[in-house]
Amino acid sequence: MNIFRKTRIQARELFEDAYLYLTTTYKQAQEVFTPASPFGQILTVQANLSEMIFFYLEAVATELNIARARNIESIYGLSRLTGHNPTRGISAIGSIKIRLNTEARQLITGNYVQIDNYTKVKIKNNSLDYFLKFDSDYIRLDLDQRNIIKLEIIQGEIEEQTFRGTGYPLQSFSVITGEPTDNFMVEIWVNGVQWEKDEYFYDMNKGDRKFITKTGINGGLDVYFGNLQYGSIPPLGSIIKVRYVKTRGSVGNIDGKNLLLTFAEEGKDQFNSPVDLNQILNIGVTRGPSFGSDTENPDFTRIIAPHASKSFVLARPENYIYYLSKYNFFSFIDAYNTKDDEYIDDDNIIYLFLIPDIAKKLMAGQDYFNVPTEEFILNADEQDMVKEIINKSGQQLVTTEMRFVTPTIKRYSLNVVIKWFENYDKNEIRTEVRKALSDYFLSIRRRDSIPRSDIIAILEGINGIDSVNIFFISEENEEAIRRGYYIVPVYGYDPDRRQKVLIENKKITLEENQDPGLGLDGFGDIEIDQNDIVVIRGGWQDRNGNNFDPLPDVDKLSGLNIFFKDESSNDLYAKIQQNRFNSLRRQRGTTIANGPVQGNTITGNQTGDGLLGNTTESRIR
Repeated sequence: MNIFRKTRIQARELFEDAYLYLTTTYKQAQEVFTPASPFGQILTVQANLSEMIFFYLEAVATELNIARARNIESIYGLSRLTGHNPTRGISAIGSIKIRLNTEARQLITGNYVQIDNYTKVKIKNNSLDYFLKFDSDYIRLDLDQRNIIKLEIIQGEIEEQTFRGTGYPLQSFSVITGEPTDNFMVEIWVNGVQWEKDEYFYDMNKGDRKFITKTGINGGLDVYFGNLQYGSIPPLGSIIKVRYVKTRGSVGNIDGKNLLLTFAEEGKDQFNSPVDLNQILNIGVTRGPSFGSDTENPDFTRIIAPHASKSFVLARPENYIYYLSKYNFFSFIDAYNTKDDEYIDDDNIIYLFLIPDIAKKLMAGQDYFNVPTEEFILNADEQDMVKEIINKSGQQLVTTEMRFVTPTIKRYSLNVVIKWFENYDKNEIRTEVRKALSDYFLSIRRRDSIPRSDIIAILEGINGIDSVNIFFISEENEEAIRRGYYIVPVYGYDPDRRQKVLIENKKITLEENQDPGLGLDGFGDIEIDQNDIVVIRGGWQDRNGNNFDPLPDVDKLSGLNIFFKDESSNDLYAKIQQNRFNSLRRQRGTTIANGPVQGNTITGNQTGDGLLGNTTESRIR
C-alpha cells in the first residue's frame, strides 16, 4: 500500500497520511491514538525529520545546477568546474606625475630623496587609500635634476599572511581575507625568494618557481603550487609569505585630474632620515584612477561561466568579451572581426565596441539626463587603459591587432503626456517621473530597441498618475524633414583591393509632407543599429524650427518633456478601482516571477535585458 504521496511531503501532511493509515489499518480509536499519545509523539518527530530530509535533498539537487543554485558559494564553485575564475574585485588604477619643487634643496640632507615601493597616498576627494607601484623596491630623485617622473597609483591596502610549506606536491592554501581582494595583484615569497605568478597549471615548466591563484569558494583566495613535473614544490617547513591588495572596487574610481592627493607616508634622504614628501614634491594627476570593479555578481557568473575560454588566449572575439567582462566598468561589450567578407588583410583585427557604465560615472547632483554626453563614449585615457589591461594579461596573440569602434551618438527627445489625479502635486509627479526614467536608462541596456511600452509600464506605477502616454522625436528624422532629404551610404566590394568600400552617399529626396521615420520603427520605438549609442538629449531643432535645449527645463523644450494634459477625479470609486488594478498587477507579476526558467545564454543579440541589474552586458557572436 502506498501510504505517502509525492505531492504531500510537508511534516503536517506526512503526519496526517501516516495517522490515517495507522488508524484505518489497526482500528485504533482516535481517543486512544492521538498526537499526545507516546506513539503519536514519535510519529510527529519522524514526520518533521522526514520533511527536513526532503528539504535537504531538494537543496542539494538545486545547488548542483548553476542556473538554479541560490548560494553564492555553490555558484562560484560550479563556475570553477567550467574553468571560469570568478572575479574577486579589481583595484582602480591611475597615474600621477611628480617633480621636486624649489624648496627641496633646503629641506633635504644629502643629494637625493628616496621613495619606497608601495608608499601610501590618499585622495581627499573620496578619502580612500591608494599606494604607489613601480618595478623596483624604491626610486630616487636626484636634487640636481628636476625632471618629471610618472608613477602608477593603485587603490587599496597591502596585507600579508604567512603559511608553512608541507613539502607535498600540489600544495594549496586558502587565504581568508574577510574583504574583497584584487583579482590580479598577488605576490608570494618562499623563504624570502619571490615566486612568479602564472595563470594556468599546465603553463608551468618543470622546476619553475611559480604559483597560480583562484577565487576562494568560501571567500578570499586560494593559492596553488606545482609538482616536480609542472612547477616546483615549496620545501617542508618553508615560510610562504602571501601579499595581496584589499580593494574597494568601483568605489575607487574617481574622474578628473584636479584631485587632491597627499602622501600618507614619508620618504628618506641620503642619510636615511625621514622627509615629508608633501613639502618637497609637486604632484599632478595625469589619469584619474579608473577601471576598479566590484566582486563578480553571481547572476553574471551563471551566464558567463559556460563561455570560459578553454584556450586561455585572446584569439577570438568571444575571448575578448569574456576577459573584459571581468571589469564591470562597461555597460555593453561587443567584439567582432570581419572574416565573413572576402577581404583577408584585416582578418587579424578584433574590433571592440565598448560603452562605459554611466551609472558608475555620476557625480553628486547628476542623473542620466544631465551627465555630459561625452561620458557615453570611452575617452583616450580609458582606451589606453583597455589596451594596458589587455597587454598586462599576457594572453593576446602576437598576430592579433585590436581596434576601437567609434560609436555614433543618436539623440532623441522623450515626451511624456500625463493624465493625473486631482489633489496631487504636479511638481512631485514630475520629479518622480524624471527619477524613474533616469533609473530605467541607467539600468536597461538593450541593443536592439527602446520600446515605448517599457516606459509606459514604469510610469503608470507612480502615485498620482492616472494614465500616461509617451512618444519619441528623432533628431535624425527631424533634420531630414527640415532639409528635405537624407543621406544613405551605399557600400560595395572592390575586387582589386578585396574589401568592402563606400561607393556613394546616396541622397534620398523627400516628397512634400513625407515623414521617413528615421530612427523609429512602426510602433514608434527607438531602433538601435550596431554601432549606435542612443541618448535622450536636446541640442537640436525639429522640423518646425523649435529648439530643444540640451538639458531638461520645465519652461522649455528639451530632451525630456513632461506635459500634464487632463485631471481625473480622485473620489472613493476611483481609489477602489485603482486598488483592484494594483492587486491584479501584483498578482500577474507574481505569476510571471514564478514561471519556468529556461536557462540563460549569450548568443546573437540575446543579452538578458533586465536580468543582471547593474552587471555588464556582452554579446558573443
